[in-house]
Amino acid sequence: MTAAVLDLELRALANTFRFRLHELREQFVGRDEAVDLLGLAVLCREHMLLIGPPGTAKTSLLDRFRRMLDADYFTYLLTRFTEPAELFGPVDIRRLQADGVYRVNTKGMLPDVEIAFLDEVFQANSAILNSLLTLINERRFHNGSRVQDAPLVTLLGSSNEIPDDPLLAAFSDRFLLRCQLDYVPDDVIEQVLDVGWRQDRAAIRAATADAGSGDAAGGAGDVPFGAAELRRLQYAVSTVDLGGIRDVYARILRAFRAEGIVFSDRRAVRAQRTFAAAALLAGRARAELDDLATLAHLWANPRDEPSIRRIMIDHAVTVREPGRTVRHQAVVRADIQEQLRLLAREGDTVGSPEEHRELLRRLRRLTVELRRDHPDLREQLGEVQRAQQGAIRLYRERYDLDGLGDG
Repeated sequence: MTAAVLDLELRALANTFRFRLHELREQFVGRDEAVDLLGLAVLCREHMLLIGPPGTAKTSLLDRFRRMLDADYFTYLLTRFTEPAELFGPVDIRRLQADGVYRVNTKGMLPDVEIAFLDEVFQANSAILNSLLTLINERRFHNGSRVQDAPLVTLLGSSNEIPDDPLLAAFSDRFLLRCQLDYVPDDVIEQVLDVGWRQDRAAIRAATADAGSGDAAGGAGDVPFGAAELRRLQYAVSTVDLGGIRDVYARILRAFRAEGIVFSDRRAVRAQRTFAAAALLAGRARAELDDLATLAHLWANPRDEPSIRRIMIDHAVTVREPGRTVRHQAVVRADIQEQLRLLAREGDTVGSPEEHRELLRRLRRLTVELRRDHPDLREQLGEVQRAQQGAIRLYRERYDLDGLGDG
């Protein structure tokens, strides 16, 4: 039977990968969800779509993500006029003339890399789409009369929207994960300006620094996550036990069908990779109910996303609100200590009922946050739950029992 927890070395490796994702999240505002999904896509060896208008940091985010990995990378902006040679490589003229053999020189091109980003991916013409389908589905490229294996791990595509064209449906379905990006809310514009200026300032210094100066040196976050370590995590995804969530997942799929939600059998099967990867990143060898939360990003039709989220909630799966920022564990720990300190002070000084109720609300929110965003902080969750129980007892001793509620 599968062990309940990962071995220490593998857990440390998963924690390192998760920390590198956190470092990447801190470089952007309102893109936590996208970063987490990029991490899952690579661990699952699956493909991902980013949907949103221009100017939502898609290209910058993907560039920094690929630099986080020790992987070969290819990027290209597609138009209706893009030729296959621009993606797959030019014809090897010398070989064609000498031997009469048609070959494409794929070195450094899409069939030769591990991570690829195609901007405006649905602009591809039929000749490109046919090759892309084989490449992303089978990891193979038809090079003349020869079929060559491709090292592709993840293809990341971006588009302003999912097209309704049925001819593109099969191609679109090959992208398992989907993330919708929009411009950041008004209340974080100052934060966007601050983070953006810090990045621009670093870029200016790197471009203009003398070769011998320290200004051009990168920080610890510039050291890539090793290819061998990534492959080990990818293999570990296959060892995660999904038995504990399969019944609930099956019920959710039946609910999808009952409501007419488009979710192919292929998508349903491959979705299990994301559950396993989510458990792995949480340091577990067995999937739990909240690992099903990735379903919120596996829709085929964007119109189905609200219904999918509602069905997940109906089945007690915790769903993160779109665009919500996940607080760093150190910040959450500090918040917990502050609430525990306030609770201890409440035991010595008599506050108003409303002050006590507000403390209870904060403890409830911390409980939800720990379960949803930091499932590995089990010790801290236990602390908060015990504090909740103590706060409820204290309230009942001091105030009317009927006054205890959510407020």
